[in-house]
Amino acid sequence: MDETMRDLELGKQLMAENYPHLQLTNIEIIQGGGIKTVWKVETTEGTFCLKRIRKSLPIVKFTTSAQAYLSSKGALVAAIIPTKDNNLYFVHEGYALVLYSWIEGTDLDMEKNQEHLEIGLKGLAQFHKDTVGFVPPSDCETYNRMGVWPDNFKKMLEEFKQWKLVSEQLNTPFHQTYLNIADEIIEMAEKSVQLLDRSCYHEWVKEIGEYGYMCHQDYGKGNALQTEKGVYVLDLDNLAYDIPLRDVRKLIFKRMAELESWDLNLVEHLINCYASVFPLTEDQRKIIYIDLLFPHKFYGYVKKPFKKGKDGEIRKLLKTFKVEEDKMPVLRKLLQLD
Repeated sequence: MDETMRDLELGKQLMAENYPHLQLTNIEIIQGGGIKTVWKVETTEGTFCLKRIRKSLPIVKFTTSAQAYLSSKGALVAAIIPTKDNNLYFVHEGYALVLYSWIEGTDLDMEKNQEHLEIGLKGLAQFHKDTVGFVPPSDCETYNRMGVWPDNFKKMLEEFKQWKLVSEQLNTPFHQTYLNIADEIIEMAEKSVQLLDRSCYHEWVKEIGEYGYMCHQDYGKGNALQTEKGVYVLDLDNLAYDIPLRDVRKLIFKRMAELESWDLNLVEHLINCYASVFPLTEDQRKIIYIDLLFPHKFYGYVKKPFKKGKDGEIRKLLKTFKVEEDKMPVLRKLLQLD
């Protein structure tokens, strides 16, 4: 029996064992590959999605409880179908599996399509508003990034400096290239750290309190669907307590990198799309600019050769640096750095 057939049989078996009240009419695999398998399940009661969650069980308890809370509030997220034992998930071979309602809609390609991004930002803003007030079960583990930005920025800044010292010792073309651009990157990171310390960040975190907004952390194509009701937000496996702007920064940065040019009016327009649903003060908007200023993309690439021992490619290093460099004229104006 080949892998696909085995996975189909496994899907049928898991449905029969955990959802005997749902009579199967059809089952297909929409994503294959071992623990990444996702099944589309058609039953007499409707269509569902059976998905294995590649997280620890205490985290799964947190994210599924949060999703059930959102669904009960009428937020546009997939409903979770309880098992025969009335649990939000069941465990098979150490992994949690969850059965979700199937959502039909148009996939929003927010990096490549401006209109999709505008719709997606409004959907994201509504999602952020809906997440407020969720109190996690006492026996779960949470992702909590509230208040950690300053320390994270400082830690990454220190790593940039350490990698500069490492590059001074190693005479490879890759390390010499890093050395040539390190000062500019370090300057961006230092400025971000200073501005964040002087911003309303600490005050806002305090104001939000313990159970405030949750960020999606991976919002983009494949997990934002436009439907007649509005934008459904899918794949909540990485939900984390945080100020909501991190998701916004990622979307704006990806769009600008895709366009290969930064436009001040467009940055403002995209933030306005979000703020039309989730109002922001001028000080809060400034946090988005500060987060855009920090060289996150560059860090994401260089940590692979420096921390994980992967081969560094000069072409990719320079390309990633250029993306960071291109943003500076616009951010200088927005943050009045000149």
